Amino acid sequence: MEPHKLISVSKQFAWVYLRLQRLIDRNLSRHGASLAKIRLLAFLEDGPKRSTDIASFFGQAPRTVTQAIDALEAAGHLRRMPVPGDRRTKLLELTAEGRAMLGRAQPLYEAILSRTMGALSEDELNKFADMLTKVEAAVDLIEPASK
Repeated sequence: MEPHKLISVSKQFAWVYLRLQRLIDRNLSRHGASLAKIRLLAFLEDGPKRSTDIASFFGQAPRTVTQAIDALEAAGHLRRMPVPGDRRTKLLELTAEGRAMLGRAQPLYEAILSRTMGALSEDELNKFADMLTKVEAAVDLIEPASK
């Protein structure tokens, strides 16, 4: 495939993704949340994690993650728990308030997705999902997932 076309389509995808993220973030901020907070809380939804897991997954500096964790802990959305046998490491887990915030954010998030991604027919959405899976598999070959 022509390199110019690869760059053009990749750039278009990146810009649409960034605009969609900004749109979602603005919508959430009107309701006291932010996309960054919701992402972090959603990452913890399936179980406790270490701050280093969070920094690695999101590609953020440990200091940035620590600041976000501190703010979410102060707001009562997560708590630090000791790790048996390791005094230095703490696990982070959602609190009931953190789960409630995710619950409040979900309909707001879904409304934006419905108005944007909903522009695609079900068939188009299925094809798009298949294409993204194919691109993700190619990325995994270059940068194995550290999930």
